[in-house]
Amino acid sequence: MSDKINRITLIISAVLMVLAIAVGVYFYYVVMTMETMPDSIVLPAEKLAWNMERLGGSLELFSLLTYLFVGLSIFVTFGFSVANLFKSKATAMNSLKSLGMLLGVFIFAYILASPQIPVFLGYEKFNLTPGVVKAVDTGLIATYLFFAIAVFGIVFTGVRSMLRR
Repeated sequence: MSDKINRITLIISAVLMVLAIAVGVYFYYVVMTMETMPDSIVLPAEKLAWNMERLGGSLELFSLLTYLFVGLSIFVTFGFSVANLFKSKATAMNSLKSLGMLLGVFIFAYILASPQIPVFLGYEKFNLTPGVVKAVDTGLIATYLFFAIAVFGIVFTGVRSMLRR
């Protein structure tokens, strides 16, 4: 069973990596083949509008594929977690604890997130609402928390292994 799961995971990872590279190459191609900005455009708002007009389609594709990749990652993560629930009682408890911690981090990030709409050049074009801003802020804070947890885990493991010698 674990060989089959490893094979499926490897295939999904390879497909996602190839898709991510293809999208990155496409975006790089669009940026590198974009015409240069005319000298007549002076105001920052006009520069932003000019750039968004040329990059809009590729940015939209890039963001849609990002949503797809994140969605697939979440689906696969939960799928394998549910599959692990049925192996034994110990793995079921560990999986539930991990999912609970993941949910706890997101709840903590949601509590810390602010619904205040940031003001920056061209923000009117994005149709930001307090709900969207809170969701984005939640995602950013959760990312920072996961990064801090990962760094702490690496440092803790290294220090623990040095002390055991």
